[in-house]
Amino acid sequence: MNRINFSENPDLISTIKNSDAQGLKNISESIREYIVKTVSKNGGHLASNLGTVELTVSLYKSFDFPYNDVLVWDTGHQSYTHKIISGRYSEFDTLRQKDGICGYANIFESDFDSFGAGHVGTSIGAALAFEQSKRLRNENGNVIAVIGDGALTSGNALEALNQATNLKSNIRIVINDNGMSISPNVGSMASNLAVMRTSKPYTKFKNKLKHFFSETHMNRLEGFLKRFRNSIKNSLIPQNMFEAMGFKYLGPINGHDIELMNHVFNNLKSDYNKPVIIHIHTKKGKGMDYAEKQPTVYHGVGRMNPGNGELITKKNMISYSEALGITLSELGKKDEKLVAITAAMEYGTGLYRFRQKFPERFFDLGITEQFCATFAGGLARNGLHPVYAVYSTFSQRAYDQFVHDIALQKLPVLICLDRAGIVGADGPTHHGNFDINFALPIPDTKIYSPGSIREFSTILNFMVNHNWNFSGPVFLRYPRKSEFGNEELIKELIENNIELDPENWQIISKNEIRNLHGKSTDKNEIPEIIIFATGNMVEKIKNIRGNERYEITSINCTSLKPFDFNLLDRLFKDRKKKTYMITVEEGNLIGGFGQYLTNHILKKYPNKITAFENMGIEDVFVTHGGISELHEMTGLTEKNIVNKIEQIIGDRNEI
Repeated sequence: MNRINFSENPDLISTIKNSDAQGLKNISESIREYIVKTVSKNGGHLASNLGTVELTVSLYKSFDFPYNDVLVWDTGHQSYTHKIISGRYSEFDTLRQKDGICGYANIFESDFDSFGAGHVGTSIGAALAFEQSKRLRNENGNVIAVIGDGALTSGNALEALNQATNLKSNIRIVINDNGMSISPNVGSMASNLAVMRTSKPYTKFKNKLKHFFSETHMNRLEGFLKRFRNSIKNSLIPQNMFEAMGFKYLGPINGHDIELMNHVFNNLKSDYNKPVIIHIHTKKGKGMDYAEKQPTVYHGVGRMNPGNGELITKKNMISYSEALGITLSELGKKDEKLVAITAAMEYGTGLYRFRQKFPERFFDLGITEQFCATFAGGLARNGLHPVYAVYSTFSQRAYDQFVHDIALQKLPVLICLDRAGIVGADGPTHHGNFDINFALPIPDTKIYSPGSIREFSTILNFMVNHNWNFSGPVFLRYPRKSEFGNEELIKELIENNIELDPENWQIISKNEIRNLHGKSTDKNEIPEIIIFATGNMVEKIKNIRGNERYEITSINCTSLKPFDFNLLDRLFKDRKKKTYMITVEEGNLIGGFGQYLTNHILKKYPNKITAFENMGIEDVFVTHGGISELHEMTGLTEKNIVNKIEQIIGDRNEI
């Protein structure tokens, strides 16, 4: 098979439109190899993109993007082929790197990315809006939305589907189904029917036949034939729900058969005046044996060996997500009321371990973040101890349920916010830097943010040991991060019943100040800098030391709400010396922990603080890149904290 040299084919769209079936297969395989090569170096979403190569090539063969026709991707993590075809092949090796190609659809990157996406369920609603905009401007053209079968469980997608006929839409929705097996016979029959039912001769014949029945008053025969046709269709293809909503349903169709898809897509040009569902069946990981066999493992990967798929990982490291699954599996033994909930992320959140041990107490409710929150509230209302594990960025969709269905009713639900803070290469749609801000104002809410995996597991143990003794939601936020450790270490902590009350903050360093001659300095003569850090930022302050100009006291705030009021009293109640205060958090500065704490201290302990600085993410959507690069960009580094200290106290002679 002849491979395509992308550098020699700058206009891939024209190449695709002028290629025959074999040429399209060559292009597809070349793209597939390029995706594997790039992802193995940079990390990214592998299996889903390998599955949509032929589908994307066929869409570009049949339609005119982005000028006459519009292509809207759902989620956008399966759009790598689209990016390569649409003029970004020369930059594609910068995928997910700072200032490089984004791993999701991004309107600031290319006009071909019609609508930005990183969360599921948005494509149909956006596509309907594009279609209505075209109508208002009297423009022709097709609007195509590509959505995965899992994304259809999203309420956002279902609400949009329900509005299509109300809007008199002619939208084309491609359902990329990589989760359903198709019987070969049924699949073949359905594919042939799809081509026939969308062809112009068939449509013309059907309209003439309908007119004939009307003119000859043979409507009863027409009704009989229609019922007969539907009975045949219903026995072959599961179109009932979609056709009941007013769509023409086609498929299932082999999503790796480019010729077949070309026939169907070409038959669905602008003169086919009805909303259509095209059900495409693809195989996740297509073309790579290891990804086909383990599509979940290779959904999102870090660096790997492209030949055998061996993931390049650091030994003796464990992630917070893995620690959650291990800890809950151990805690489930002593708390029979403990139940776990996920929104189609049992592997991403680590809950698969709990499911393996307690399948009857595990609930995967699909991509339904709002429903998961309400469901968790219902379980709590009935005396169970629900743990809802969800990525921080996805939890934003359930804000109303957190307030209305949980907090307002004072229901004890533990919401584990995975990937809180800056997540790195997945970028702005996936950074979890809003959760502190939306959780803080909710009454009867607690927010915990451990500074290490050990603290994380022992906080969970504390909650179980104290029999879920809280009313209202508890948000437990933790970063996308791995630390030195293993499964045995976590189990040992639980077996030895090590626990940590998160509402007791820890002073992690308080310097003894000495002058240049090694003699102790009178502490009342120099100011003190008190640094309050939380979560992932605790490690940034551990090594900051004082000098002859100032003393440092560093505090690990494991609870963002409530505060450790006893410790604050000890620090500020009888304070006489000059004191400066700095807060550091991996979250949005406006309305965040730092401002919340500073406001409390200024009101409760007036005139005790000389000056203060709050450090966090300042009113910006953080781009994608390495986590250390993004910490540098947002100023969340040890070096920048030290610079803030120097700025806040000014020159020593002015003190």
